Amino acid sequence: MAEESKNNSGAEEAPDKPPKDEDSDSDSWLEEDEEDEIWESLDDTPQKVDDKLYIGSMAAEHNYDGLKAAGISHVLQVAEGLTPSHVAEGLCYRSVQVSDTPGEDLVAHFRRCFDFIREAHESGGSVLVHCVAGVSRSATVVMGWLMWRHHLSADEAFRRVHRVRPWVMPNPGFRKQLERFGELGCDLSKWTAWRHVWREEPLTLVLQSFQRSTAISGLNGEPLPSL
Repeated sequence: MAEESKNNSGAEEAPDKPPKDEDSDSDSWLEEDEEDEIWESLDDTPQKVDDKLYIGSMAAEHNYDGLKAAGISHVLQVAEGLTPSHVAEGLCYRSVQVSDTPGEDLVAHFRRCFDFIREAHESGGSVLVHCVAGVSRSATVVMGWLMWRHHLSADEAFRRVHRVRPWVMPNPGFRKQLERFGELGCDLSKWTAWRHVWREEPLTLVLQSFQRSTAISGLNGEPLPSL
């Protein structure tokens, strides 16, 4: 199957630097010291993060009724081996093949992801960004978009997504990439290969990844040591 079921030919690429956020209302963003508002949501339901932008899991992509109810016309799949479920129904897909590992350079794929989201919005469509669990890869792309489009810091973008999907948690490498992306002013042209950073501190990131994979407690029920 082709990587994209539809293609908007002739569309310009996303500019390197973030666009001016002329239409953004700063009051629409939750303030840093505002108490988090968290509500329960079924995992097969897309969660709205921004205007015409949703995040979810593989189950949300499978749920055509949920996609239709949200008005989703485009689906960005950010994981290896995912298959579009609703091409026959007219949904437009783009697939970005990435693994959920700290050494994966996900920011290097941001331009293709942002192009797809921007083109969908310009055509009046809404986008679901999903991976397998809707926890790490899709969350990183959505946070990157919020940083680039609305000039947010990595922490602000995380809080924004966390409010609508409380279990999101990009892996340690992705979190560091988002922080670095912010330090570069979210300028896509300034991004350098993540493998250089990964080689500088592999042990720390491996330990952090192990800590994340074992969740709250260690193998014997004891808390893992701080890194």
